[in-house]
Amino acid sequence: MMIELMRANDSGVAVNVNGRPIELSWMWLRDHSRDEESYFESVEQRMVLPAVVRSVEPGTASTDGIELVVSWDGGPTSTYQSSFLASLGGAVAATHTGPEPEPWKPAELEPRLLRTGFDEIVTTDDGLRRALDHMWRDGLITVTDIDSDTAATRQVVERFGYIRSTIFGDLWEFRSDGAYDDTASTSFEITPHTDGTYCHDAPGVLALHCHTYEATGGENVFVDGYQIARELSPKSLETLRTVEVPGQYIGNGSHLMARRPPMRFDGDRLVQVSYNHHDRAPFVLPEPAMTELFDALHEFDAVASDPSMQFELSLRPGDMVIFDNWRLLHGRRAFEGERHIAGGYINREDIESTTRRLAG
Repeated sequence: MMIELMRANDSGVAVNVNGRPIELSWMWLRDHSRDEESYFESVEQRMVLPAVVRSVEPGTASTDGIELVVSWDGGPTSTYQSSFLASLGGAVAATHTGPEPEPWKPAELEPRLLRTGFDEIVTTDDGLRRALDHMWRDGLITVTDIDSDTAATRQVVERFGYIRSTIFGDLWEFRSDGAYDDTASTSFEITPHTDGTYCHDAPGVLALHCHTYEATGGENVFVDGYQIARELSPKSLETLRTVEVPGQYIGNGSHLMARRPPMRFDGDRLVQVSYNHHDRAPFVLPEPAMTELFDALHEFDAVASDPSMQFELSLRPGDMVIFDNWRLLHGRRAFEGERHIAGGYINREDIESTTRRLAG
């Protein structure tokens, strides 16, 4: 990688890094200095204070093609590696380094769905890296040949990130015995939804591991929320991206509530789908906004309930599915018999952390 110094003036420095022009103000350069006075390298934390950054005077810049060097009058000398400058991706650093999502309908997902094994995930970083790449692209992966006990469940889930503790514990186990105040503890059908609409920070990833299946029915259902966004009318999409809908959970000694739009965007980029018809808390909007919201929610649910949008997966003992709870809706067909599922949540930032760590 090569740095070419284009100009330095009172406002800052312009460089060309591998053919890409980058403009860096003197304040930015002082703020990102990696000298010992300004930066605690072992923990990668900034030590220079905002007052110093704000009052900085122009420095003197030079380069040998590999490093940009800035000398500050009465201050330290700062160096900026070409690899560091080349990594700058804009105003906000990328949240992860995995592939971009590719929305799907079931016919498109089926041939590309990753079906990997326990050993590949647990014993190799390459296997874990491949699984994460597929999950960022498709929203879900499957893992097979896992012992049907919670120790094995934990072993797989913790490869992706630390397990999030909730009102259900860290790892939880569901049977149709009513042990939890949740429809997951029944044999009823559960329509497509995302988990944690009642949490300010909904779980990023959900893992489900089948321990016992002596039943008929109970297939898991997945719908790509990014594909739903493509199917919605512009009016419904605008309503669902602007109106905050409250969710709540009442049970197991808790009353949890949170609110956000069902389709949360960052600019034009959809970053989170948050929809659970069953957990929506009572609230009212002035008309016609309430009717417009009901119309949009009805359209959303109609698309999610369309069989052509639903990917079915039959979990059997030793099978696990791991999926993106900020993207995919999931549900379950009704069943008869015994079906024992263990699972757990992982925070979004921890999945992103594992992705960045393996990419680095």
